[in-house]
Amino acid sequence: MKIPVPDSLFVRLFLLLFFILSISHFAGREIFLNLGLEHSVSVTTPQHHPFRMVSFLARLAAVALTAWVAARWLSNPIKRMARAADELGKNLNSLPIDETSGPSEVRQASKIFNQMQTHLKQQMEERNRFLAAVSHDLRTPLTRLKLRAEKIGQQELRSDVQSDINEMAGIIDTTLDYLRGGEQPEATCLLDIGALVHSFAEDAKECGDVISVSGNARPIRLQPLATRRCLNNLLENALRYGERATIVIGETDNEVVITIHDAGPGIPEDKLEAVFAPFYRLDASRSRHTGGIGLGLSIAREMARKQGGNVTLKNAPEGGLVATLVLPKRY
Repeated sequence: MKIPVPDSLFVRLFLLLFFILSISHFAGREIFLNLGLEHSVSVTTPQHHPFRMVSFLARLAAVALTAWVAARWLSNPIKRMARAADELGKNLNSLPIDETSGPSEVRQASKIFNQMQTHLKQQMEERNRFLAAVSHDLRTPLTRLKLRAEKIGQQELRSDVQSDINEMAGIIDTTLDYLRGGEQPEATCLLDIGALVHSFAEDAKECGDVISVSGNARPIRLQPLATRRCLNNLLENALRYGERATIVIGETDNEVVITIHDAGPGIPEDKLEAVFAPFYRLDASRSRHTGGIGLGLSIAREMARKQGGNVTLKNAPEGGLVATLVLPKRY
């Protein structure tokens, strides 16, 4: 027959300690009696009697056992919630926590956690519906503008209008892609990161850019589309502001490290982190032709961090900006 145990953590822990400490007292007494030392109590000084040491060791063992059991008892549901929170950060569609096991406090916390997950999923679904509507509503007039621009008689004016329309379409696409960045996690596969970097460099050279690549790394498991977006944004940033780029591929026991060194003016030291903020642009880059919309570095860092990596910036002593992409090795 199963003995009912109160749900409260406090009551459970109190009863456990009370029971074990009570048993420890009687256990020490029984050990004392079994050793046949009861007669010597009357002739031995209490302060030096072996019973005190035996009783102390029995109590110490009981308390250690109690602490071990209590720690496991209390930590298991907390560990379960920690794993669920970590999984939720990676995948919003992860399985909810079991709300039927554990003490009342843990069950209540699990219920609240699951409610929070449901609320977040509803918000994401609502945001995705909003983005889909905005995307449709914006693309329709842009398409009409493109068709009407073809009817402009002046070649120079037509080219300027078409350029503005294409720029607007690019801004819309980039912004929507950024907002949809965490919509669905991408599956990983074994990716030859060295070959990917070399292919980017070859494409850039065909467009007239000055770029060099050295080093290589073994293939690792990555999200291919996210990795391509990250590298593409970093390389575009280097070529846009630095005119030429030098890429070095290296690896350690645990990481693949890719550095992109451009020949540009660099970034003020107090702005090296600020440029990763969405839609942030330095004053010197507000030109329509070179400024972008301030999402390239934000997307690059987000794509890297989703895979356990990171992107950092620093000014090189000899001049120029160095972007470092670090990706963990997974095979």
